[in-house]
Amino acid sequence: MAALVPVQARRIDRRWWMYAALYLLIAAGIWLRVDHIFTYNPIHQIWSDPQRHWEQGSETLRRDPMSLTDPVMYQIYIGVLAKLTLGEPLLVALYTALLACLTPWIWYRFARELLPGRLQATAVWAALSLLPSWIAIYGYFMQETLLLPLLGAALYASWRCRRKQTLASFLLMVALWVMAGLTRGIAIPLAAVVTTWVWLLQPQKVAKAGYSLLLLTLVLGPLAYRSYATMHMISPHGIGQLVALYLRSGKREIQVHYSRDGAQWTYGFGSPSTGEKPLEPLSDWTTARDGQVKARIHIENGSQDWEKAIARYPLTLERYLDLTGENLIYLFFGSSWPDNNRERWLANLNHHSRWIWAPLTVLLLLATAVYWRRLRGARLFAVVLMTWILVQGFLPIAVNEGRYRKPAEGLLLVQALLLIGVGIRRRTGTAQRGLDRTEALPVAGIQRPENRVVANSAELPEREKDDAAV
Repeated sequence: MAALVPVQARRIDRRWWMYAALYLLIAAGIWLRVDHIFTYNPIHQIWSDPQRHWEQGSETLRRDPMSLTDPVMYQIYIGVLAKLTLGEPLLVALYTALLACLTPWIWYRFARELLPGRLQATAVWAALSLLPSWIAIYGYFMQETLLLPLLGAALYASWRCRRKQTLASFLLMVALWVMAGLTRGIAIPLAAVVTTWVWLLQPQKVAKAGYSLLLLTLVLGPLAYRSYATMHMISPHGIGQLVALYLRSGKREIQVHYSRDGAQWTYGFGSPSTGEKPLEPLSDWTTARDGQVKARIHIENGSQDWEKAIARYPLTLERYLDLTGENLIYLFFGSSWPDNNRERWLANLNHHSRWIWAPLTVLLLLATAVYWRRLRGARLFAVVLMTWILVQGFLPIAVNEGRYRKPAEGLLLVQALLLIGVGIRRRTGTAQRGLDRTEALPVAGIQRPENRVVANSAELPEREKDDAAV
């Protein structure tokens, strides 16, 4: 019976069922996100870091050193959220759920620009919609809740700019990368790689560079003055010396005492990574960090006191290797705090899913090397992923946590779908070439029917062809 149905009709039928399954998964992901946020409302989780973020955003005129330490974009987001909701739990959950549901869709829009077929992009949307790590975090006020959609939007604008090559699309790309960089610093090196690559390959270089510098000046200039007026340091992205000192010291905790014009502040904290056993139950390994590093910072001295404090801990090769090895373990195997409350089934699933990311990263790096020549226009995305691994994993910038892995989880899933598509198209192309050669050979005693329907992928439209390959 199936032989009576044209091959292209059967292929379309298979695609319909695949799309139906993917959209069902997306709907399930939306339901999980809404249910999780309304059940575990972030406004009811005001403690530790979520409390710091909520207070810094809702108390907009704070000038204490800690409010100048964090990047400003998430504070702006919380300020807008607080003003729109006035702290009403129902409204907080509503807007947070909207952001949580938009995040996978934004990455889908990016995947539509990067990947050759809509089916692959829809698979990205479904995978990210159901990713426990990208659901549980929205139960808290944490910077990643804004970084994830902004990073997806910046990537979308970047590949859109590659396609359109206009000045307006270039400036949109730069603006979104600036917003992502002002949310979490890890976006800055990614932005440098992407924007430079795109700029080098496009016309209107002088105009694009000039207007981009003007945009950066208009945004970062006032923020640089703001940091200098309050902290006597030019640092529009926040004061990063605190986390740098904490990393370099090798200590378990840090205590910083600030003074300015007679006012004094004392802050102390320790990374949640230092209190866990990331390789449990396979190993009882835990951090070698011990003790407390202290620093007294006179704000009027600018960066001088920070430089003296950091200089007490020179970064020798041996210390770098020890700190980096520990950081890599925390990054790829650490539990994502605070969204690892194992009394919640979704957070518990998030905790246990941490085991997949290290082997997936190694596998994808090897596959990327194998298929490098076939990636062509997608090579930039592979470079973005490798840049993240280099900066977050190997540069001594902060004590890593499992939470810092979240941006890469999206990058890794997109790269996996990209490589699967490349591999399938390669096998499909090889099989088709073999079929063409077989049909070209004369075979004694066999006469080919003239009216046979042959499914040749070259007959399909470009987008349909790629969808069919997947």
